[in-house]
Amino acid sequence: MRPEAQSTVKSEVVLEGVGLHTGCASKISFRPAPPNAGLRFFRADLPGSHAVPARLAFVVATVRGTNLGLGEAKIHTVEHVLSALTGAGVDNADILVWGPEPPIMDGSAMPFVRALLRAGIERFPDEPKRRLWLPREIRYEDGIAKYRAVPDDRFVVRATLRHDHPMLRRQSREIEIGYDSYAAEIAQARTFCFEHEIDFLKSQGLAQGGSLDNAIVIAKDRYLTGPGGLRYPDEFVRHKILDLIGDLTLIGRSLITMRVEAECLGHAHNIEFAKRLNEAAKTLRKNVEEVS
Repeated sequence: MRPEAQSTVKSEVVLEGVGLHTGCASKISFRPAPPNAGLRFFRADLPGSHAVPARLAFVVATVRGTNLGLGEAKIHTVEHVLSALTGAGVDNADILVWGPEPPIMDGSAMPFVRALLRAGIERFPDEPKRRLWLPREIRYEDGIAKYRAVPDDRFVVRATLRHDHPMLRRQSREIEIGYDSYAAEIAQARTFCFEHEIDFLKSQGLAQGGSLDNAIVIAKDRYLTGPGGLRYPDEFVRHKILDLIGDLTLIGRSLITMRVEAECLGHAHNIEFAKRLNEAAKTLRKNVEEVS
């Protein structure tokens, strides 16, 4: 079977909004990039700043989101953008951001997915995807957080949330990730927080742009949302899968050959797990190169 080809966007597409944590007005542009360029962020509002590769080595913080940085150029809360790119099957793109944070839009990845589909997807038929090959089972545990990945011929994610809040005791979801299933079952799930956290988050300079237009608030005995209520009964665990896909995208290789199981997910744990997957895959590639 011919390997699946790398891709990029056919044309530029632009979105505008406000950053979730910074509260700053923001604009993001997705532009075509050549094969093997990968995903690269640019701070378009900082003339002369370098590209910030969407790679694990450039993660600078994981507090309530995943932030990348290189020198003066820092981009906050990249996970929804990266998740959308992986969900839409885009391997190479230049991502220009005007401001310190991409717009949060409605708190999900769907506005980005729709924008990417409007731009169109262009394939590079002579450039196969650079896949993440795992040599064996990989585990990561830290307290109640538990992650496991095994080689597979599909990309399957099973995630479980456990919490002592009465409105979020336990949620679990397993899904085989493909372009159609990502859009239908994951991309629309919105970010969320607990009502009792809001004052503290704002005191720490976070959630400055948060509202019911872009997040779900879990109150003591109800969910506070925009019109229409929850999009799925288990929207919270689906959003955690969305975040995980975005964070794993920082490995820089296609995630289509493994099964992942994770409990009590969070950005810091996602990144540590991604590092272990990356190291295992690098060791495998090195061994293969030495044999060949």
